[in-house]
Amino acid sequence: MKLFISILAISVLAIGVTISAFADINDGVIAAWTFDDGKVTDAIGKAHGELFKAAKITGDGKFGKALDVDGSDDTRADIEFNADLEAAIEGPHTVSYWLYVRNGANHSGVWKGEKVGWGAFFTFRMVTTSSTGLTWGTTSGGSENWFATDGAIEADKWFHLCQTADGEESIGYVTPEGGKTEIPVSGQQNPHIAPEPYNLFPDRPLELGAGRQIGGNQGNDMFLDGIIDDVIIWDRALSEEEVEELASGARPEQALAVKAQGKLATTWGKVKSYHRR
Repeated sequence: MKLFISILAISVLAIGVTISAFADINDGVIAAWTFDDGKVTDAIGKAHGELFKAAKITGDGKFGKALDVDGSDDTRADIEFNADLEAAIEGPHTVSYWLYVRNGANHSGVWKGEKVGWGAFFTFRMVTTSSTGLTWGTTSGGSENWFATDGAIEADKWFHLCQTADGEESIGYVTPEGGKTEIPVSGQQNPHIAPEPYNLFPDRPLELGAGRQIGGNQGNDMFLDGIIDDVIIWDRALSEEEVEELASGARPEQALAVKAQGKLATTWGKVKSYHRR
């Protein structure tokens, strides 16, 4: 009997190792912006973006080129989602990116929605609260499933940020360049309860480097001073092992296959009018 239990335990372990070994970070990639072509180009589909004000693509990224925003008014990149992307992020999904902060403004970074907080007005957010703190979350119905992680990053250093949402909870992961992947402690709990379906704001773009209506006050916007690289979205929740793989420097092959450039497939009239002062 003891021999049978031992063999069973070894078999279960072997199956677990095999599944982990065959985990593929290319599986489920639905959008990726590496900036390596010098533009805000979606390597997977047609969700191409546009630069605003002082935003630029520089060669100072984690991997080659990246988005550089200087914290000045209305400096950011906007990316309008198509119907397929909207449908995907309503269910389980993952968002990851590399961040280099020079000055982390209050509630600015990578997010999608109407407001970056102060109610259930965003789909997901992974934004700075300072040069050392972050705030994360999703929204479901009237619930703002947010959590903050103070002291999770530091200025003038690359960090990999990843948020997974599996339909029941979300997890925020932080990895310093060359360091260990952590699930940083949060006073609101990390992992955090985050049931699907997640709220969608199809008339609002994915914003990189901005934060809207801070404190819930219209026009009170903040802008990040830093560099953003390799923004990638999956239509599933990555495992911790896959997050660690990304944070070690791995990049999905699909994300590197930047497609030929042409006219942007999105319409920016609505986006521009929203931000016009």
